Amino acid sequence: MSFWNKILGKKKENRTEKSSEFESDIKKSIEIIGNSKSLENDELLTLLKRNGIEENNGIEIITFLPIAFVRKWLADLDWPNTYLEQYSGSKRISKRFSDNPQYLEMEKIVDHYWNDKPNNDVIVKIAGRSAEFNAINKLLNDGGKLTDIKLTETIIIR
Repeated sequence: MSFWNKILGKKKENRTEKSSEFESDIKKSIEIIGNSKSLENDELLTLLKRNGIEENNGIEIITFLPIAFVRKWLADLDWPNTYLEQYSGSKRISKRFSDNPQYLEMEKIVDHYWNDKPNNDVIVKIAGRSAEFNAINKLLNDGGKLTDIKLTETIIIR
């Protein structure tokens, strides 16, 4: 095997290992979040880290897993294809969910979860962590209807 093939092969292997590790972290997080009491994000991150989930993976899971759950649960809504990442100052970057490999992995696992006798309490606990769910819930509690909902891009503060 040539020098370049060895290097490129190892990079591909490493990506596969990271993807597999991230997939495992997502599944573990669903279990942890679904069985825990209501926690603030920093407390949840600490809990995830104590359960072997690397900090950066935990941050992405806390950020995007609730979004993936609420989008699956309320699939009939017209969800935006993009979200905004807000950085310090006024810097905002529009990104497509379909260009975020970590989100796509979460979406895939949520689909599998949904098709395998999902636990309603887990769904509510995870989807309920999303700003989208809370805004929709408030609208419905105030007498609105699902047909009244107009969704805008989610803002992720980095």
